[in-house]
Amino acid sequence: MIIKRKQQLLHLMHYLILVVILGIGLVLFWFFTGLPNRQYAVVIAISSLYFLWGIFHHLVEGDLHGRIVVEYLLIALMAVVLLRGVIYR
Repeated sequence: MIIKRKQQLLHLMHYLILVVILGIGLVLFWFFTGLPNRQYAVVIAISSLYFLWGIFHHLVEGDLHGRIVVEYLLIALMAVVLLRGVIYR
């Protein structure tokens, strides 16, 4: 019972960290409105942190596989490509 509770808290902490990373990225993206190069740098940084967070999370959970790495990489790259189009339209 206690071990399961600790696992739940650790899992919750991982997702809170992700929310903080994405929240900071959103704030910085908004803060740099009108500065496309800085916005793009924020997108690259947040996408990289998202990718690293996903790898770390699944490594700790014990279910890290190549498919998961590829999935996080593709989602991060898709975000970069889509937001680059929005920034430099």
